[in-house]
Amino acid sequence: MPATTADFPIIEPLNQAAELAANWLTQLKPFWQNMQSGVLTSTDNIALHYVYQRVEGASHAVVISSGRMEMAIKYAELSFELVQAGYSVFLLDHRGQGLSQRELTNPHKGYIQDFSLYEQDIAQFVQQIVLPTGHQSHIALGHSMGCAILAGYLHKPNPFRAAILASPMFGIYTGLVPASVAEAIALGFGAINQRLSKTPWYFPGQGNYREKDFVNNPLTSCIQRYQWLNQLYREYPEAQLGGVTAHWVKAAIYAMRRLQQNAAKWHTPVLLLQAASDKVVSNHAQNNWFQQLPASVPHQQLVLQGARHEIFMEQDSIRQQAISAMNNFLAQLPPTQ
Repeated sequence: MPATTADFPIIEPLNQAAELAANWLTQLKPFWQNMQSGVLTSTDNIALHYVYQRVEGASHAVVISSGRMEMAIKYAELSFELVQAGYSVFLLDHRGQGLSQRELTNPHKGYIQDFSLYEQDIAQFVQQIVLPTGHQSHIALGHSMGCAILAGYLHKPNPFRAAILASPMFGIYTGLVPASVAEAIALGFGAINQRLSKTPWYFPGQGNYREKDFVNNPLTSCIQRYQWLNQLYREYPEAQLGGVTAHWVKAAIYAMRRLQQNAAKWHTPVLLLQAASDKVVSNHAQNNWFQQLPASVPHQQLVLQGARHEIFMEQDSIRQQAISAMNNFLAQLPPTQ
């Protein structure tokens, strides 16, 4: 079959942080309410909530894999920008968060037994919900934990033409404590939990969801988007999620180790968006992963100065840089065969 090319539509950021509260009511919320939604039953019988917007005549579909704690509606602004550009958009609430089924009696506990379950869920979502819509190409877009899930999934045969990874969770930020020491302590705590109790414990310092002040938050320097996010969780309390359990931490550590070990086998064109001021995930781990990627695979990295962990929730100027990088990356993708 001869090589084919398909122009990627240019994504235009709304640049509307100052008007976000007003535009939520007049523009974004009506858009979100027009999204299609459904429930997918996983292979182990977990109810997974998803939403999508299929754009008439769209050649490209973007599948968004959200970060820990997140719900699909958090991506209303980005989804609106993608749909306005002409992309269809698909979002899955990962098991245990958003509007998907929780696995523990306490729905606030962040829990997973193994990250392979997340990967199985997204593989099923793509196979049963995304691919039947018949788009010419598919782009994977992830944030934080969602990138770890996507990366694990993308190491296997998949239909994605490219991946965009924002603040990928390839290692946890541990400050002045060496990562190896922090991991050993975390795994030791998990072993104690499993030895003494069948109930997953919160990791020390973690607890049920509570709204936190903007001051000193590690997520974004944009107060308008931060306040909007808090408003969303007040509006959708069933989507609230608290801190992580020792089980989640153990599963995350093993998943991140696998990603580093498999980096040299990566085969999907990738754009890595790094938040220079990230205090949630490890930029060192991102760099280590990126440097191991095969030279034959197109890969780009952009370090966003001043950005905290939530790149798509950041100030307009930072979002503009990130979206411009996405446009440039997509425009340079090699043609499909």
